[in-house]
This record gives sequence, C-alpha cells and structure tokens, in this order.
Amino acid sequence: MNLKLLLAATAVAVLGAGWFAGAGATAVRSRSAAASSQASVAPHQPELDLWSANPRLGVRAETGVAISVPAGAAEVGKVTLYVPAGYTLDPSAPPGTAEGHVFMRIASDVGFGNLKAVDPAVYENSPQAQACAPGAHAAVWTMHLEFLSAPTEVVPIYIDPTSGDEATLGAYKLQACLPLSIVASPGGSPLGSRVRALALEFTRLTNPTSAADYVWRAFVSNPDTFGNPNPSTTYELRSDVPLPAKLTLSGKFDRRHHRALLNGRLTTQVSTVSEISVTLYRRDADGFWNSVAATQTTANGSFRFVRPATRTSVYSVEVSAIGGCNGDSTAPNGCLDETRAAIDSPNVRIVVRRHH
Repeated sequence: MNLKLLLAATAVAVLGAGWFAGAGATAVRSRSAAASSQASVAPHQPELDLWSANPRLGVRAETGVAISVPAGAAEVGKVTLYVPAGYTLDPSAPPGTAEGHVFMRIASDVGFGNLKAVDPAVYENSPQAQACAPGAHAAVWTMHLEFLSAPTEVVPIYIDPTSGDEATLGAYKLQACLPLSIVASPGGSPLGSRVRALALEFTRLTNPTSAADYVWRAFVSNPDTFGNPNPSTTYELRSDVPLPAKLTLSGKFDRRHHRALLNGRLTTQVSTVSEISVTLYRRDADGFWNSVAATQTTANGSFRFVRPATRTSVYSVEVSAIGGCNGDSTAPNGCLDETRAAIDSPNVRIVVRRHH
C-alpha cells in the first residue's frame, strides 16, 4: 500500500481543511472512489509508509509517515518511530512551534489537526507520560486531534536522541501511546473504536546530506488489559527512503489514435530502480485524483503508459513498493514488512486537440 492511497481513502472527510501538504499527485480522490477503494487500500498486515515532498539531499522537506493497521490485527497501544541518522530535527524548538500535521483514522471516525512543540518539563511528573515513556525527554510534541464525532484528543509524542545500542536503529526516537477503543490508556480517553491509521506530516525536518537508502523503523506494541503498552507484543515495521531520488513524467497527445502517450523514469544512485510499482493518476473535473493504471519500471527505471484520451487531462505518477524485511530485528516478534517510500512525479497536462 502506498501512503497517498491511504490518505485518499481516509482524508476525504477533512478535504476542506487542506491540512496535509503532501500535495503531489494523489493526496485526495473523489468521495465515491475513495469509499469504493477501501478494501483494496487496506493492508493485509500492519505497514509503515513514507513520503517525501522533496527527495533531494540537505533540503528541508515535508515528510509524511503513516502506520496502517488492518481490521484483523491486534489493537495498537504504543508506537516508537526511529528517525534515521542523517536527518535533522530540532528538539530545542520553543513551545508553540508548529511541527506539522496529524491525521488519525479509527474504525468509526476520522480526526485531524496540528503537531506542535510544548514544554517537555510539563510531562516530567505526569503519570500519563511515565506510563508510556518513563523519564525526562528532550522534547515533547502534541498531536491535537479533532474528530468528526468523537471528543478531541491531545496525544503527546516524547522525543529523544538515541544512545548506545539503540543508536543503530536511528538518531532520534519518537514515542507515542495511542488512545484505545474501550479503555483509557496513556494515550488518552477511549475512542469507541480501534485506530486503523495514523499519519504524521513533519514540516521542519531536513534531509540528510549524504546519498544512501535511509531506513525508517517503527516498533509497535499492543496494550495489556489495563491499557498500558505490553513490550512483549512488540513488532517492527520498516520503510526505505532512497536519497537522492527523482521521478520524471512527460507526455503528448496522439491525435491520430486519440490517446495520451506518457513516459517517465525513476532515478536514484542508492537502490534498485528495476521492477518498481508505478501508479498513474488522472485529475478529474472536480480536482480529485484517481488511479487509472499501473505498471512496473524496466531495468533502467523507465516506464510507459498509453491511455485513451477524449478530453484535456492532468496526469501524475507515483512509485512505491512493499516486501519482506532485510536483516534481523531486535523486536520480540520480529519485523513484519518493509516498504519503499513513495515518490511523486511533477504533473503533466495533456491537451486534447480536436480536428477542425
């Protein structure tokens, strides 16, 4: 599953808010299309997905992180996200600093809001914080979630640089306990149904300066009967972000055969570009994006689409992939899957010219 399809299927209810800056090709789709695609969008098992607005080296780039949980999976109690070494975030930002946006989908509702820095000292003696992530923390950001029908939740994220053996997992760890369905937890009051997806957009994150395939990791645990995280249930999810990377798209209208001819290529010096899934999107008259075709890249990362064209349309493509985990995991229940971060192309407008 790719990050944009998750947002397409879940963020439609909050489209008017315009909170998620992950514009790209496929941030949203039409309400009917999103509703009908829920089954195909839902992952078969928990999944971590990444997206970068600008996959170049050393630049500040909006970065989307999403954890998806299928209906049949155990309830999520706590998530620890490891940010790879090389990325730069600012744990010293003063209270009130806007750090991004957040979106949560539960089985019966959706919530969205802002991600904001707060004073970490406020949480040093908080029973809620100590039950989730004991000790003092370098920074605390809060997810202020306003749901359509459920009460507002303010969920803390506890942020620290890593040290010792944990530094092999990432440079920073972000710990958050989530609200549960029927019992209170260190993440807040009961929501009435289980969390199915959590998406964060970091707006002040800076990309690494060295070319590499950067592995993001999420360690996820289920709650015990009292609503506290149960470490023995922890499993790992991964997502790889190749930096730098580029996805191109160009096209033209074939007047003789009334079709759009679209070509592009994925390039990166740090990972394979062969047999990567490519999804083609077309923007409809209402401004929503719909997936219309899919293919795979060739050995050199190139791809081609041929589509019937009866009207002028705007297209874009996105690449992503999912597979098994590379290497062992320190999580008690191992690593479940590893995705390749979503990368978007620029938009291309194909003008349909009529015969006169």
